Amino acid sequence: MKGSIVLLGLSMLAACTSVTGVNSRQDGHLSVTSRARWDIVSWNRIRSAGFKEAQAYCGKQHKEMHAVEVHSEGLRGVTTQTVEVIFDCI
Repeated sequence: MKGSIVLLGLSMLAACTSVTGVNSRQDGHLSVTSRARWDIVSWNRIRSAGFKEAQAYCGKQHKEMHAVEVHSEGLRGVTTQTVEVIFDCI
């Protein structure tokens, strides 16, 4: 029973954010943007989702992710929160 509750909780947390695909930027870096689907999601969870996507992208290329910049926008409970991670695979 406890295992089912934990699994349900993790599934709900994963559904709290959406992440774009990796995009190439004009300056040669890559970027990914993560957004909160609900107002109750913390900035750290949104940031973490973006970093995980960037790390997975670089991992598929057998490289490591190097964060160049992180931009955030929005206010929890007031406006939609977004985090853009700009990175390179080295």
